[in-house]
Amino acid sequence: MTNSSHQSDAEAVGALGTVLVAGGAGVVGECVVHALLARGARVVVPSRSESRLTALAGRVDPADQERLHLVLGDVGTEQGAATLRDAVPAEHGPLRAVVASLGAWWEGEQLVDVSSETWDRILRDNLTAHFLVARTFLPLLDHTAAPVYVTLAGIAADHPEPFAAPISITGAAQRMMVRALAVGDIGARVRLHEVAIMTPVVTDRWIGAPPEPDWLTGEVVGSYVADVVAPEFARPNELLLEIP
Repeated sequence: MTNSSHQSDAEAVGALGTVLVAGGAGVVGECVVHALLARGARVVVPSRSESRLTALAGRVDPADQERLHLVLGDVGTEQGAATLRDAVPAEHGPLRAVVASLGAWWEGEQLVDVSSETWDRILRDNLTAHFLVARTFLPLLDHTAAPVYVTLAGIAADHPEPFAAPISITGAAQRMMVRALAVGDIGARVRLHEVAIMTPVVTDRWIGAPPEPDWLTGEVVGSYVADVVAPEFARPNELLLEIP
């Protein structure tokens, strides 16, 4: 499913160009989508859930709809990623940037009590999906247009949680993946960043206990990531970025 072809809105796209947001139908990813659209980017959002894509489209400003492109597909599987690798540039033109907002929080048993099934699922959703997106889309970035690749990570990568150990482990591995990419050939051609989100993110979809006053809002997170994606970002050589 898509809202329009890349030819029809080419004149409307600003300096941010075309940005793929993997996980853009999720809570935090949606905040990034809104911020990028507000700054004139063309935004491509793949998801394996058609209902989540439809819900996302319904929450986007009508003035931005022509620059939002929704693609049904699963970036978290080999076959799904390969299909998107061929379909996205053909349908939407060259990508200038990718934002990977992937994975989900989990809390349960201590590490020695985690089942193999749970471990495999968390590893797949919170690390393997990042690997597949990086492997698939980094080579597709337009190297003539100040390309940038951004991953989003949480506090657990820095602060081990006894009942969320698999999240801490996959978060730390994701950070090393970005560092490994940075010292390779890709790092010489693409600006790479990990944005660390050190609090829960409060949005209008928030459920649960009342948020703390110092927690980040979706608007702050989305705006910061859009700053990072912009060609004129003031800290291009800093791999790890923490939202102030």
